Amino acid sequence: MAFYLLPWSKGQTKMDLVRRDLYEVWGEGEGNRFPELNPLRSGLLKHFRVQTSPLAPVFRRYKSKFWEELSFWALPSKVQKEIAEWGLVPSPLFGLLGVSDLIPRYELGWKDTYEGKTLKNFWREHLRGLLGSLLEGEVVYDFLSSEERDVLELPENTRRVLFEYYRKGKRVVNPLPHRAYTLRYIVEMKVTPEDVERINFLDYRVKDVREEGRELRVVLHSEGRYI
Repeated sequence: MAFYLLPWSKGQTKMDLVRRDLYEVWGEGEGNRFPELNPLRSGLLKHFRVQTSPLAPVFRRYKSKFWEELSFWALPSKVQKEIAEWGLVPSPLFGLLGVSDLIPRYELGWKDTYEGKTLKNFWREHLRGLLGSLLEGEVVYDFLSSEERDVLELPENTRRVLFEYYRKGKRVVNPLPHRAYTLRYIVEMKVTPEDVERINFLDYRVKDVREEGRELRVVLHSEGRYI
């Protein structure tokens, strides 16, 4: 299997689906992918005075174009299960989340500071050990922004698959919807790093696949008929 690194979203919905307190949920061992991070998360919650109720799962809370186009709730159950099991989402408040983790609304970004460090540097330091044990020797499909990529320091022997998108010969600057469609295709069609050239959605097709050390860069082109 492979892991999927999925983007954080500064924009968040007001959808509150669980009328419970976050600490209560944590205490029952629910909606909480990496409980070993809870002491750090608790310090941040108190410092930034974040309301810990009500809650919604990550896939409903975040509302960037990636999460909107992914439409996790509408995916086939087998696809949902795989993304929920193998998807990892960085967060300025929670460090690292699962797709189905329950979270409150919060207004923080990677440049906010805590204990004299930006949250990007704070979590980069504290996630190093977790990521080292979790992703050692694994394959990750990376759908993150460059800023988020800086937060997650992967082990040297992790194989990372990256994507570039071109429309009418020009690099797509904001490819969040494209990343969502790519993820859906990979999971639904059981794509592996060895056959990424078969990825296609709308009128996007793979034009080039480049091996760069432990990175595999997949370049997709379209004529711009749809997005």
